[in-house]
Amino acid sequence: MIAHQGADTVPHVAVSPRFRAPVLLAAVVAALAVGVVEMPGSRAASVGSAPSVDVASYVVADYATGQILAEQSPHRELYPASTLKVLTADTLIPRLDPARTVTPKAADFAAEPDGSVVGMTAGVTYSIADLWRATFVESANDAVAELAHLSGGLSATVAAMRQEARSLGAHDTTVLDADGYDQDGQLTSAYDLAIFARAGLRLPAFRAYCDLKQTTFPGPKGTTLTLVGHDPMIKSYPGMIGIKGGLTTKAGHTYVGAATRDGHTVIETLMLGGTDVFDQAARLMDWGLQADGKVKPDGMLPGGSKPSAAPPPTPTPSPKPTPTPTPTPVPTPIPTPPWTSTRAPLRAITPQPGSQQAVTLAFSVTDAGGYSPLPSRRSQATASPWSGAAWMGTAAAVAALAVPLGAHSAHRTRRGRRR
Repeated sequence: MIAHQGADTVPHVAVSPRFRAPVLLAAVVAALAVGVVEMPGSRAASVGSAPSVDVASYVVADYATGQILAEQSPHRELYPASTLKVLTADTLIPRLDPARTVTPKAADFAAEPDGSVVGMTAGVTYSIADLWRATFVESANDAVAELAHLSGGLSATVAAMRQEARSLGAHDTTVLDADGYDQDGQLTSAYDLAIFARAGLRLPAFRAYCDLKQTTFPGPKGTTLTLVGHDPMIKSYPGMIGIKGGLTTKAGHTYVGAATRDGHTVIETLMLGGTDVFDQAARLMDWGLQADGKVKPDGMLPGGSKPSAAPPPTPTPSPKPTPTPTPTPVPTPIPTPPWTSTRAPLRAITPQPGSQQAVTLAFSVTDAGGYSPLPSRRSQATASPWSGAAWMGTAAAVAALAVPLGAHSAHRTRRGRRR
């Protein structure tokens, strides 16, 4: 007779309480040896293919190695919107002293009437660093126009940007202006944007600018404006560095971002997305950070494997002076031993950059220039409750609450502009 295999057919073996612990330990050791049981953290979770995201084109790449982890139509040439400012920054940051100041005329910073601006004022003095902060946080086309003016004018700046793109190995890009505003024939690709992002992150100043959640900017008559970024990724996604986003009629929603986790930095670029582009970006970044170093690369970005940008120097605190020993008031004075006070060196804090031009979900619903947003085609995939994507649900509310009262009126006048 053949016994049926099942729990009821397994003979019971009595084990004395005295031997239960050793027997259990031996069973666990044996199971580990054959791979039946895994200790927590003993093996990385399996990584599947990249999630399906509702954009026309994307690239996910490792910053340090340049390995492309996933891609979709990476060389499709599309309108960049303000993500082209990443190339502008790559080109001009090394050429302009951030401490230099300028008091411009109105003609120097003239920009498109329906583009995103910070509201520069003729006769006010700005530093180059002020202009870059406005460019990254407010996606300010007037600040970009002034930076181009200081670099020899728009024509010279465009020529320099074209040369920079070629030198980086970005051959899908055609530059016609410095701010990325829609122009027929001004195109780039998700692949090229990843190249520009990687090159920028090697510049410490670039990394500091794109990591800003908010900043200040000189206003008229001695006032100071508070600029608050509108990128929900930089505000709520763990480890997010930010970089740049954009929105125009022809480009739709575009986004360039980077995040760091467990020693890995991943770059992502998304083009021609809908109003849920940040949700798509969060899902793609979740996968990229998990997959980095565990999947076969789809290709390589040019530039080789290079170290990360050098962090800002750590300030060395000045040592406190050693006080003179004070004698004890007794007949035979006994001086107390000298003391010194030391403190650990301060750690340089790198602010987390935000790319304001990446419009919040709340602000991307309408456009004063007549842009009707692309319909939301949110993927039905469910993110892990611990994933970065799970943080995105309240991003729009966070962004709205984060705007200081003093800056509210300025943002209200610009909220519908194309970025």
